[in-house]
Amino acid sequence: MGNAVSRIGRLVMQGVLDAAAWDEGLAAIVDTVRADHLVAILPQDQDMDDPYPRVTPLAWGSGVAEESIKALAAYPADVAVLSRLLPKGRMVAQDEAVPLAVLCRLAVFEGAIRPMGGHHAAVACTTSGGFVAACRSRSGRPFSDAEKAVLTHLLPALTSALSLKRHIRLLEDRVTTLEATLDELSTAVIFLDAHRQVLHANQAGEQVLAHSGKLLTQPAILWGAGDIENQRLARIIDESSGAITLIRRKTSRPLAVRAVRMPAMGDRAISTFGATATILFMDDPDRPVPAGISGLCRAFGLTPRETDIIVLLVAGEDPAEIAAKLGISLGNVRGHLNRIFSKTATGSQAQLVALCLSAVH
Repeated sequence: MGNAVSRIGRLVMQGVLDAAAWDEGLAAIVDTVRADHLVAILPQDQDMDDPYPRVTPLAWGSGVAEESIKALAAYPADVAVLSRLLPKGRMVAQDEAVPLAVLCRLAVFEGAIRPMGGHHAAVACTTSGGFVAACRSRSGRPFSDAEKAVLTHLLPALTSALSLKRHIRLLEDRVTTLEATLDELSTAVIFLDAHRQVLHANQAGEQVLAHSGKLLTQPAILWGAGDIENQRLARIIDESSGAITLIRRKTSRPLAVRAVRMPAMGDRAISTFGATATILFMDDPDRPVPAGISGLCRAFGLTPRETDIIVLLVAGEDPAEIAAKLGISLGNVRGHLNRIFSKTATGSQAQLVALCLSAVH
């Protein structure tokens, strides 16, 4: 039995990143202690204005409706009460820790626990404040001491794996949100590792990589050899000074490139996307202008150069940054802006941007 329990523990921990191992490990727990189902409740990050953290319910096994599991999340205060009553680190019979008279007074009992039909349960509080319960809905006998001992032995691995899976899910949600935000930018944003391999690019970045000619000489890798502009790009990445540099292309206007070193933690750069050395910001003057802004510029009779300036201004660039990206002087940019103000009957950059945004939306 000892070897079997250890194997289950290894499967559960492996299941943090391996869905098949996770399913096999939970199924083995249910089978080993002859439970009908497992229920686990983990508190989420607590809101400062909410005294009770939200909870994430999870169930495994038979005899439990999905709506009953989801209902557990509706009673965070009761879950907090139950967690305080349960022992940490060892599984005990439910009625030893929470007498039925006490349990019946909690709304979560009628709203979620009772509909799950658990006549007997072995329960314990997790280190993070939730609880784990192994339940029997059809068997006529409570869990034996040996079965509770098996569950107690597996409890650290199970609660650690649950906590890690929850944190991974939260990180994945944040990465998804970040990726969606980056995809809304008109500026190309490309994350590179220490070997100049592309770890992630937003939609504008993917477009630049797909049409950048010899700047992309192998799939997903930016090289700095065999071409003068590639060598300049490699130097920009190595220096990562944040300065804007123009990189010439054979068939298109130059790219305005800025390379920024990721903030380091120890000797490694850390980001949401992993160990990243550099972020490249690239502005492509040949990228399609948003339809609303394009139509507005045509309506006011603006030149292609004035349209370029407006697009960069709407993207949040100041006149000095626009000058650097377009390879013209700051005075030249200001001259263009004055002519744009005159043509559009606006008196400031703020009014001009507001006019353009109204055309987009």
